Amino acid sequence: MLLSTENKRIKKTARVSTLFLCLFLMFLTSDLFSQKTAARKDGQQIVISEESEPDRMGLTLLPIVYYTPETRLAFGLGSLITYRFGLVFKKARPSTMFVGAIYTQLKQFILQIKPEIYLNDNSLFLAGNFMAERFPTKLWGIGPNTPDEMEEVYTPQRFLMEVGLQQRLGRELPLYLGLKYRLESTKIVETEPGKLLDQDLVTGSRGGLLSGPGLAASYDNRDNIFYPNTGLYLQANLNWNNHFFGSDYDFLSLQFDLRNYHRVGDDQVLAVQALAETNTGDVPFYRLPRLGGDSLLRGFYNGRFRDMNLVAFQAEYRFPVWKRLGAVIFGAMGSLANRFRDISFDNLKYAAGFGLRFKIIPKENANLRVDLAFGPGTYGIYFKAGESF
Repeated sequence: MLLSTENKRIKKTARVSTLFLCLFLMFLTSDLFSQKTAARKDGQQIVISEESEPDRMGLTLLPIVYYTPETRLAFGLGSLITYRFGLVFKKARPSTMFVGAIYTQLKQFILQIKPEIYLNDNSLFLAGNFMAERFPTKLWGIGPNTPDEMEEVYTPQRFLMEVGLQQRLGRELPLYLGLKYRLESTKIVETEPGKLLDQDLVTGSRGGLLSGPGLAASYDNRDNIFYPNTGLYLQANLNWNNHFFGSDYDFLSLQFDLRNYHRVGDDQVLAVQALAETNTGDVPFYRLPRLGGDSLLRGFYNGRFRDMNLVAFQAEYRFPVWKRLGAVIFGAMGSLANRFRDISFDNLKYAAGFGLRFKIIPKENANLRVDLAFGPGTYGIYFKAGESF
């Protein structure tokens, strides 16, 4: 009986995956063949480089080495392909595709392909995320005040496919609106005997299939996508997982991500970010909003606290030191609750720290970063590529 159920789930996943992969390829190829041979002038074009150059492909191939509390030492191989579609894009936003494979000191494995494609003078944006991973990690239960003694180690095996298409609304504003689809299969392959997951005491203890459409809206007038100096970025996502689409769980998720970048001096930037997420329905624990990690509330383990609703804020002051070397000072705080109206300062978590930056792709202002962050009774060291936000 269990074998029959598992076979049905595999077949269902395969059918839905094939359908939406075909749709994604159709969107991609149809627009590629319809590209014009010259770019139109657009007052909202994004300046990536001070140099004028013809359209061409760039390939950065580097060994991946990084360190976070969640992975310890991680290593692998990755490539970042950049390309400006069209023949005469002198100053335009590059399309990118990241391909990488990573293995960590904690025997975690991740394989990822992540394209972000801008077409028709940045008027059409295609995004995808294809991932397979086996990632031993930790859980402390659900809620804003779970004790350290509840820590348990578990191993999820996950396959993810997410595709999205956003259309720019008009030419004067960098405002995008579109649809997306997310398909995610998770299996909890190892748990600790006698702990929460082993006793099936939290939603999602055995994993399951998530499937459903979503809406995405974004506003983005940043001057650079790798290291913004000025501009505003706002993204809103609505995701609906439902049995109608083959999902094992029914829930609705709404997320907001607001970022603002302000130049405060020569090559000095003040970056701020505010996030909010609310969920309703039957949400598996591994899809709950969480605090911690290398991008939000650095210093706390990723997922140290998780619950149905989250509000968080962080700020970072970025400044040059010498030639390609820069530095940052940052701070963050966040709160979670089962109900959104119960979010309060009583459950506030906070952390702060500092870091160094080394510019590895000067033309695109892409950095390697080393951050040291501290919170009450905790700390974290992070060595990764790219900014935290």
